[in-house]
Amino acid sequence: MDLRVLRYFVQTVEAGSISAAAIACHVAQPSITLAIAKLEEELNCKLFERHRKGSTATADGVKMYAMAKDLLSHAQSIKNEFNSLATKETLRLYVDQNIRVSVLEGFIHDVQLHSNSVTLSLISPQNKQEQSFDMHLTNQKNIEPMDWFFPLMKENYSLIIPKSNRLAFKQNIELSDLQEQPLITRIHCENKALFEQVCRDLSIEFNSVAEVETEEWAHALVRSGLGLCFVPLPANFIDPEFEVRSLSDLLPQTLPERVVGLSVRLNSQEKVKSLLPFLLREVDAKLSTISV
Repeated sequence: MDLRVLRYFVQTVEAGSISAAAIACHVAQPSITLAIAKLEEELNCKLFERHRKGSTATADGVKMYAMAKDLLSHAQSIKNEFNSLATKETLRLYVDQNIRVSVLEGFIHDVQLHSNSVTLSLISPQNKQEQSFDMHLTNQKNIEPMDWFFPLMKENYSLIIPKSNRLAFKQNIELSDLQEQPLITRIHCENKALFEQVCRDLSIEFNSVAEVETEEWAHALVRSGLGLCFVPLPANFIDPEFEVRSLSDLLPQTLPERVVGLSVRLNSQEKVKSLLPFLLREVDAKLSTISV
């Protein structure tokens, strides 16, 4: 069984669509489609239900997903065992506090998958000013003028609602429904001021119940039923424990799209180019578009 095919299959389950998996795996979409077809033929079963919004794993697909994850982890452990004595170079990575952990997890997975000569060292927010770093996991608004920027995903602002809130089951939410609703605020949201201004212009007043520093805290408090939260999410995001509503369906003014990606500092570009060539497959052709 081809490990590359298993990686494509796992990524499709996690991304929710073949097109999203192709972006995450840095390959053309037909490569993912052919790999899944090959795997379904080999296993003599259907692994996905295709629909308008993407692909959802069947019962066999869910069972295969767990086994494929275990097999890929085992393969990675073998690689790590025999590469443990090799000299590895360190790349220092700073991650913004408003970046979801799943984005960081996906990037670390990509680095481990494509390079045996790199180890990542994460710089804490408290040490950002004291320590230099090679790369910055951030949104496109925060990159330095001479940085390279590699987009990883696009996110649009949505309202997430706990299932214990009546609005989770209301098909059409009106602006009046938002009045005095319990609100969880994300302290490090780059569009926090804009969102608050839009609410003031519409005379919407919330009941503030929490201020949190990370996306994971915000999601956890929504799941617990404490309150609502406005957060940036990718199009394929699903969480069965709360309802997701697009902000563009609720407010007359749409908040800006957020592009999350990897920014490479000017003095680290040659180092990153050498150690992580998978990031730069088409850099010569596209350098003018990814440099700012």
